[in-house]
Amino acid sequence: MRILQTVIHAASLDKLHELEGYDLDIVRSSAVQLTEADYSVSGLLTEEQVEQLKKAGYSLEIELDATDIPAQRLQEVYHGNRYESAGSHAGDYTAEKVRGYMTVDEIDNTLTQLNRQYPELVSLITLPNRTWENRTCRAVILSAGPRRASAKPAILITGNVHAREWGGSDICLNLLNKLVEAYTRKVPVQYGNKSFAYEQIKQALDAVDLIIFPEVNPDGKIYCQNNHEQRSTDDMVTGNGFWWRKNRRPGADGTPMGVDLNRNFDFLWGSGIGTSTDTRSLTYLGPAPFSEPESQNIKYLLDTYPQIRFYADIHSYGQKILYNWGDDDNQTVNPRQNFQNHEYDAYRGSADSEAPMMRERYREYISPQDEKLERELGNRMNEALKAVRGKSYIVEESAKMYYTSGTTQDYAYSRHLTDPSKPKVYSYTFEFGTEFVPPYEEMQLIIADISSALTELTYAVSQLQVREPVNH
Repeated sequence: MRILQTVIHAASLDKLHELEGYDLDIVRSSAVQLTEADYSVSGLLTEEQVEQLKKAGYSLEIELDATDIPAQRLQEVYHGNRYESAGSHAGDYTAEKVRGYMTVDEIDNTLTQLNRQYPELVSLITLPNRTWENRTCRAVILSAGPRRASAKPAILITGNVHAREWGGSDICLNLLNKLVEAYTRKVPVQYGNKSFAYEQIKQALDAVDLIIFPEVNPDGKIYCQNNHEQRSTDDMVTGNGFWWRKNRRPGADGTPMGVDLNRNFDFLWGSGIGTSTDTRSLTYLGPAPFSEPESQNIKYLLDTYPQIRFYADIHSYGQKILYNWGDDDNQTVNPRQNFQNHEYDAYRGSADSEAPMMRERYREYISPQDEKLERELGNRMNEALKAVRGKSYIVEESAKMYYTSGTTQDYAYSRHLTDPSKPKVYSYTFEFGTEFVPPYEEMQLIIADISSALTELTYAVSQLQVREPVNH
């Protein structure tokens, strides 16, 4: 069976949204408006699905034949553990040295080794919730300088929420190791053509902590990195094998059905916006908000470390830096239109033509100050990314083309609105690259791109502290 990475063209936004009814593996983050009458989105399709969409009036272009990608990418995974020995150092874990996708065990070893070697900088966090396959998850705090960690603002960075998006973990590890190496050796950080002076790194890390959780979904990644065959269209609909997206929650019969962890957070959970209640679906939201140990672990970090003021969740693909909101388009003038106002429950997450009975089109309220800050920091990160090799990402609100609910990003930002005692967390989603799992040679370039952007975010937050504290 051939699997084709395909760009689907629709003549209107409504027609684009109608793709939700076809049981397709659509990459919502790749959606763009090309002209007034051309909206496009990428997806993984079988030949049967391609023909089905052509008959429905869609125009399609094949980007690449993805049939052999699983076998090719699995050759770029080292099926062992290169970092079991205690002799490795920070520079050994950077993308230039690793030369292949890291495994779950290697990532875990890297965190524990760095904690042993740099205990004054890197503290290990053992997360309380074991996965369905009984794995322990770990994060680290990178904290430098004379100020206590609890007195400094922190940035939370997560990777590999979705199983098949391996590169998020590798980005997290590269960033962590580059910063540790620069700080301890008092040297600059170089990402391609973008350089950060040691003085910038020192200022950033003395003022801002990083909490890095690189492997949110280890069960899912292990399944992906050990399976490469799809035998039917049904396998593609459910994402079985290499293209698995969800965690490994077992179904009633004991076989994994999985939950889309990025639909399992308590933000408009159960609203039906960009989610499914079908357990077979790639976007199955789970039986309840925070039903999954993996989403509980992210909540634990947000609850336990109230100094977290910024959050970056790393995904693939689409070449975008996204900020709040994701459930509907942003607006800054009508605070009544907000996710807590049940008056709008029937209209939230609907395009203009899908809500003809409304007196006014619903849009999600965000304060002008918050939208301005998120957009400005997003643009600043993109400039740092672009400086690496000339690649530029789109910076926009998450709901620009497709609407979602239950996501990490919107949950993190919404917490201060549902509970004023909680701090405000400005949140971003990175959608790197143009494939779920790029060839590692390309992934090395992407790792530098996103690491540069996140280093810039850290430096920018340290500058914000000088001008205006963000711990409100």
